[in-house]
Amino acid sequence: MERNILITGASRGLGFFFVQKYLEDGDTVFAGVRNLQSPGIVKLKEAYPKFLIPVELEVRSTKSVDKAVELVKSYTDRLDIIVNNAAVHSESSFEVLEKADIDECLDVYDINGLGPIRVAKAFVDFVRKSPQGKIINISSESGSLTTCKREKEFDYCMSKAALNMGTKLLANYLKKDNILVLSVHPGWMRTDMGGKHAHLDPYKTACKLVELFDSMCDVNDPIFIDNTGKEYPW
Repeated sequence: MERNILITGASRGLGFFFVQKYLEDGDTVFAGVRNLQSPGIVKLKEAYPKFLIPVELEVRSTKSVDKAVELVKSYTDRLDIIVNNAAVHSESSFEVLEKADIDECLDVYDINGLGPIRVAKAFVDFVRKSPQGKIINISSESGSLTTCKREKEFDYCMSKAALNMGTKLLANYLKKDNILVLSVHPGWMRTDMGGKHAHLDPYKTACKLVELFDSMCDVNDPIFIDNTGKEYPW
């Protein structure tokens, strides 16, 4: 069955390569981007004119998310997978406490922590129509309280910890609907956010994760996992 996939933060990094991989697999992809003219998305649209639908989507804005719902609804009433990938760092993220701009954290919390919940709320009825609906939240090891050794990144780390809690709440709520909800640490990748010294190639990581997501269907399995499917400590 041809699947319908919604991906946020689709214009670059891991999100972009998720789009590419799902298109290569023959799925229809709704690519959530802030800029519809993002070069990578424009190029993929030329290669997959039927199967790629760019969607203007700012996850911090309920109005934008609701508008995206109307666009997707004009194509389908079913989504099989939502990948909540959109995320940011603040300008002062890597500054020590005394130099960090704490007020900058608010936008990061809004995008990284609440954005996926906005999207899930808006599109949950679409996912309920799928025989094996999945909501995948791209988290990070930086959201783990157990493994944390950092002294900075109050914005990013705290937002990912909040995302993990949001994922758990969604998983509890949607278990009765047999919707799989996951929080995934994808690994350190060579993206704009990860930097050139990171260990992992983002396209290969996307391919690995798509295969992993396809293999998972039990709502009783661990919720917070790494890129091998192994349970990650909260």
